Amino acid sequence: MVRKAYIPWQWLVAPFFFLFAYHFLNKKPIKTRCLFYLISPFLIISIVHGIQLFYQFSINENHIIARYYERGLFLYTNLISFIHIPVVMYAMYKMIINYENYHRNKNPIEKIRSETSWLKNLIYMGTGIIILGILSVIIGMIFDMEKSFYAYPFFISLSLWIYWVGYLVINRSSSYKILEKFDDYSNSTKTGIATFNKINTYIVTEKKYLLNDINLSSIAGHFKISSGYLSLLVNTHTGRSFNDYINKLRIETSKSMLIDELYGNYTIESIGIECGFNSKSNFYTAFKKYSGQTPNQYKKQSKISSESPVY
Repeated sequence: MVRKAYIPWQWLVAPFFFLFAYHFLNKKPIKTRCLFYLISPFLIISIVHGIQLFYQFSINENHIIARYYERGLFLYTNLISFIHIPVVMYAMYKMIINYENYHRNKNPIEKIRSETSWLKNLIYMGTGIIILGILSVIIGMIFDMEKSFYAYPFFISLSLWIYWVGYLVINRSSSYKILEKFDDYSNSTKTGIATFNKINTYIVTEKKYLLNDINLSSIAGHFKISSGYLSLLVNTHTGRSFNDYINKLRIETSKSMLIDELYGNYTIESIGIECGFNSKSNFYTAFKKYSGQTPNQYKKQSKISSESPVY
């Protein structure tokens, strides 16, 4: 009985290919109703063949189940499958075209085609194989041939096509997973405002930016995150590198010190060192970068402004 059982796996080739293409392009699961439409023909044909098998073994032992290549239920359902498969392939082609049209205004056309051209090529190849399959079934119906040699071109090309699809799918899936990780990583930085605020509050309130040995590793280690993630957080939410972010905070503090009488006896170099700079030259370079003036110019201009009479 088991040897006579027939499972129409060919009815699943196109639906599974469609499911992969849908997920690859849309990055989301397919709707249950659409999945039902794709899988239901396989289930229906399986049930029909199951009923035939049950009828022979349980009700009428004289009922003859035609062999695979003889005229009969197997051959006719195979012919029907060559109607179902093109419909699925056409639906997939339309999905690809809709994808290209939707993203045409958002991305360069070359980038869009790099994501879809390989799928289109597989559809074109599959269409040629379908034609071979239809011809093999028609020959079987016309000549009632019991042997399978006339279907060899179809089965060989179908096998090669399935192996090729498998290779491309595995290759594209690996690339997709890598890109997905980068996307998730990028998205996590964009939505990590709470984490950045916590880090920023720590650095500012604890005045960690005044330490001349502050670096990515020390801050990242304190918050138990990677240095790369911290760097991306700072860059995303300030538009600056970590060093520029720290130096900007230092310069703002040095401005206050330069015009504060409490630091009147401090030299410019001393104020730079108090603010975390290792040398006078580094302090001057950073100060001019963020204020457009040297420390001396800023101090003199602030003094003049404070002494100017107010009318």
